[in-house]
Amino acid sequence: MFKNIVIIGFGMIGSSIAQSVMKTNKTASIYAFDKSTTLKQRLKKANLSKIIPLKSLQEISQINVDLIIVCTPILQYSSIFKKIDSLNNNKFIVTDVGSTKYNIESLYLKNNFKFKFVPSHPIAGIEKSGLENGFFGLFDNRYNIICPIKNTPKSEINKIINFWQSLSMKIEIMTSKEHDHVLSLTSHLPHVISYSLVLTAMKKEKSLNSKLIKFSAGGFRDFTRVAGSDPEMWRDIFLANSKQIQKLTKNFISELKNFSNDLNVKNSKNLLIKLKKTKKVRDQIVKARQAGKFIPND
Repeated sequence: MFKNIVIIGFGMIGSSIAQSVMKTNKTASIYAFDKSTTLKQRLKKANLSKIIPLKSLQEISQINVDLIIVCTPILQYSSIFKKIDSLNNNKFIVTDVGSTKYNIESLYLKNNFKFKFVPSHPIAGIEKSGLENGFFGLFDNRYNIICPIKNTPKSEINKIINFWQSLSMKIEIMTSKEHDHVLSLTSHLPHVISYSLVLTAMKKEKSLNSKLIKFSAGGFRDFTRVAGSDPEMWRDIFLANSKQIQKLTKNFISELKNFSNDLNVKNSKNLLIKLKKTKKVRDQIVKARQAGKFIPND
């Protein structure tokens, strides 16, 4: 088990990892590096004083670190990887939580970085950001997709698998390209649709303090929950996986037009078939216990 863990980018995911590790591995020391200038005060206020804040990544060289987890928006990886590589340390393993993988793998290989790297993506999260919103249990029974880079020793892959399993996660192995294809459909496209729907509603209802807010029914409320995610993080995801997302966006527009045509001709039979098919998918997600949980008081 890892003894000294550095989390780079201490937001909601980083905070949740730290809190889960503290519950499952009480002997581990956790260090946090974040661009926030008030990190130390925020950790104290969130009752996370056991986590040691770092002022710079160069401080890592003074610690016997064995695991680094990158939890920043993915377009920041280039500069972070360069700083990690400059440490010239072959003892630690680096993993990450990025929502795209092929661009990250390409970045690592193109620059011929020397540090050990096993990409991963925990499929868990809420729309709220910031370390204050992290919590123990976020990863319970969720999947983590590991995307090993070619020629990575199995021992290194197993260490990362064991780490995520210690946080009660289920593991799936994929190539980076397969990961990006699957996530473009299950996560990236739904976020594009959510943002687009909210923007459409805003144009129709100019005052955010009127009917749009007051009468948000379950469907619209759920779309705004997704659209409430960290803007910087999702901008980076959209740009990094733009080709896959654009292909699926075209498919979605085509399906939307078909739906509109059925409404136009009042094709009751076709509409019912479509609604029943999609309900089956939702039922399967619930059965697999991947439907998620509502946040209390939301």
